[in-house]
Amino acid sequence: MSPATQAVRKTSLYETHQQKGAKLVPFAGVYLPVWFSSIQDEHEAVRTRSGCFDISHMGLLSISGPDADSFLQQMACNDIRKSQKGKMVYSMILNSQGGILDDVMIGGNEDELIMVVNASNKAKIMEWLKAHQSKTVQIKDLNQEYDFIAVQGPQAVAHTAALFGSEINQIPRFGMAQIKIQDSDMRVFRTGYTGEDGVELMVPNRLTEYCWRHLVGAGVTPCGLGARDTLRIQAGLPLYGQELSETITPLMTRYPWVIAWETDFIGKAALEAAKGQEPMTTVGIQMKGRQIPRTGYEVQEGGQVLSGTLVPGISTPIGMALVNRENAEVGTTLHVMIRNQVSPATVVALPFK
Repeated sequence: MSPATQAVRKTSLYETHQQKGAKLVPFAGVYLPVWFSSIQDEHEAVRTRSGCFDISHMGLLSISGPDADSFLQQMACNDIRKSQKGKMVYSMILNSQGGILDDVMIGGNEDELIMVVNASNKAKIMEWLKAHQSKTVQIKDLNQEYDFIAVQGPQAVAHTAALFGSEINQIPRFGMAQIKIQDSDMRVFRTGYTGEDGVELMVPNRLTEYCWRHLVGAGVTPCGLGARDTLRIQAGLPLYGQELSETITPLMTRYPWVIAWETDFIGKAALEAAKGQEPMTTVGIQMKGRQIPRTGYEVQEGGQVLSGTLVPGISTPIGMALVNRENAEVGTTLHVMIRNQVSPATVVALPFK
């Protein structure tokens, strides 16, 4: 069955979202809310209070076996040894040319590592992993057993801890823990994709609606994909397919620190050859007028817009662009082609203020 004819999956919260009047759309093969009230209201709720997102489209994989750690170290360009001490590690999976197949979060313990992958890349990454795994490594798809909820904002941790266990307060940033909820295990990651503090809950399917209803009942604002995108752009965070792709290497991103040069991984030789030679890099831009820079718009000085939007609290549109390094200094004026008109923009520091 081709991707075009595949059925769109419904998350455990589909009917709950419908009842709340959410605008639901297919995204990466899953029906998800774009918004419940408005993108602006939900964006501001996360920045000032707390919001919850149904992110059950994200791929959840278990990697286990006696050689799981060495296997993942070959697959991921960051040092995954840090993930075995109750920490989540941000990394990238590269092809042999150093291009980014996906950006992932990895965490766990000596018995099992959990990898969170982007929904649109899940099938590709599963195939890539299986093509390289040995008989001593087991890979399991966890999406049939678990859903994923993100709770983000300055009050997110306090709200979640009050509902599901005070031990959540003790999880450090980029830490993880396993807690009991109604005699089931729920994994809690203190990570997120908004630039705010918060947690991501890997919830057993049968408890997903229970957790969501309790969060919303406690005053956490339900949020959709629209606010998730404006929040991550304002925070300067990448989206696969825009800031990241198989033709973009980590050296072209804001995250060259994700490369653990002392480890061995697929794509390392290509990155070593390009080190110090990569002519392009990613920057933040703020428009001087009201035109929104959209993905793919040309930058006259060389390069293109990767993402763009208008967010509450910032008077003019913002975006991220891939540009020549000589034009990447903060304060540099660039010119974006928007509907056949030249629109000036300024390179600014990230995250956007």
